[in-house]
Amino acid sequence: MRKIWLIIMLSMTTACAQLQVWTGQTPKTAPELQWEARYLELQQLNNWAFRGRTIITQGREGWNAGVYWREQTPDFSIRLSGPFAQGGMLLEGREERVTMTLNSGEQLSAETPEALLAEALGWLLPVSALRDWVRGMPYAAMNVDDMQLDNQGRITLLHQAGWEVSYEEYMPFSGQQVPAKVFIKHPDLSVRLLMNRWDSL
Repeated sequence: MRKIWLIIMLSMTTACAQLQVWTGQTPKTAPELQWEARYLELQQLNNWAFRGRTIITQGREGWNAGVYWREQTPDFSIRLSGPFAQGGMLLEGREERVTMTLNSGEQLSAETPEALLAEALGWLLPVSALRDWVRGMPYAAMNVDDMQLDNQGRITLLHQAGWEVSYEEYMPFSGQQVPAKVFIKHPDLSVRLLMNRWDSL
């Protein structure tokens, strides 16, 4: 009888050893792990600038301009030049005020860049979100509806608050991979950004 109990106990011990603990979580893929590390690094990328071109389309209207974007968190400036808005404009954000200066010298201001662009140009463009999107990361103040990664942990497609952000190309900068071509779409407006060069500030 004692031998029978020993056999039963050994069988139970072997069965328990073969059980795998299920945590209810799917193991993360390599790109997801790469993205987590990449995201932490991108959050530290606060002082930068890039030069390039942008094409903005709203309805049947379109604008093509050179762009020079400087970011020294929390301040930023976006200069658009070329065949656009009487030759160009400068959008500057400092503290809790945003100012737009046209080449004609006319100045407009508002509390947010979104309010200023809507009032001055009729654009419903989430500039606050763009400040994160152009770095290749989601805007922290919006829920992420969908995000797709490539095999290097870089975002290829992002959906937030009705906006679709498509990252078509990246380039090296400051030990990171940053966007070189970004296409941002909304039912009412689209923006294509082509970055030629990134610089540290």
